Amino acid sequence: MKKLILISALLVGMASAQFDNVGTSAANFLKIGVGSRAEGMGGAFTAQVSDATALYWNPAGLAHIKQPQVVFNYFDWVADMQYNYLGLAIPAGRRGTFGMSLIYFDMGDMIKTTELSPYGDEGTFNASDFAVGLGYGINVSDRFVVGVQAKLIRETISFSSASAFAVDAGSQYLTNFYGLRIGMSVSNFGTKMRLYGTDNKVDVDAYEDLDANPDVVAHLNTDDWSLPMAFRFGMSITPIGKEGIIKQDFAEVTVNWEYFDPRDYNPYYILGFEAKVMDVFYLRSGLQFKFMQFSDDLSDETADQKYQDAIDSEDGFGYAQNMSYGFGIDTDKISFVPVKLRIDYSFSDLGLLGPVNRLTFTINF
Repeated sequence: MKKLILISALLVGMASAQFDNVGTSAANFLKIGVGSRAEGMGGAFTAQVSDATALYWNPAGLAHIKQPQVVFNYFDWVADMQYNYLGLAIPAGRRGTFGMSLIYFDMGDMIKTTELSPYGDEGTFNASDFAVGLGYGINVSDRFVVGVQAKLIRETISFSSASAFAVDAGSQYLTNFYGLRIGMSVSNFGTKMRLYGTDNKVDVDAYEDLDANPDVVAHLNTDDWSLPMAFRFGMSITPIGKEGIIKQDFAEVTVNWEYFDPRDYNPYYILGFEAKVMDVFYLRSGLQFKFMQFSDDLSDETADQKYQDAIDSEDGFGYAQNMSYGFGIDTDKISFVPVKLRIDYSFSDLGLLGPVNRLTFTINF
């Protein structure tokens, strides 16, 4: 146990030492969290996850699934963009649990503008992203589980696209100290993306001085961009419940803490809570502590009031706190309901980007 905590602390320290690469990642749709249960707790879920959303948060969580399960998550993202997640988990006994995930992000139709048609006289174009993955989780011992996922990522805009291959990996350790769990995961470790397509073709006069040669078709050279790799370290404890400090069969309270370090953003911390009553009803809340720097030209009129203290502080630095809330109902323990269905809802405050509502369905077979 002491060795595991020491190794975890070293990994957190190494992740903290990484340099910042703000705005240098492709496939940013991979940063959008899945599942209303997790997002209701602000995304503090790496150590606790035990359903098919583990394919996003921590593949090791697949190992806890004992019956076939399907998770579907749909919601409207900012600017009327649509986000869909489908997760499937199939247990194979002692051989572990296999999973498949699909993320589809649709940005809809947008007006096409060019240097010759700046007012959008040339119709519309579409942009969308998707990622499909295959995962596996297994119990290494009665307290230690590991998991991995390999996935294909693709971004498309108009007639151009970019693809990449990535791997997610994680682990969870279940202690005998009041239900304490420790989880770690690395997401989106993979190849770089480069945009190709007919949109990159341009007509160029190779010999302008001669004034007689026809234009030739050339391709614009595009750069490689890294995936939004991220490191997560979390702990989950149950102070009230069957395994808690306060023994209680009627209700259970879980507290999650998480450290999240993406490659292109400042690391931040998340605190999440979940209360379960009679194994049927759930209430959740989460709080993200993000260290942010604000531009000097962000006026008081355009700034959200919650960020005002940070803007007025020295050098424009400060901590922004984003709240999340959620609730759920699980029919697994309701005898007169034939379908083993869990419905979860969450509300997340994205600050200047506004609120996001999520709805998730989990079916066990």
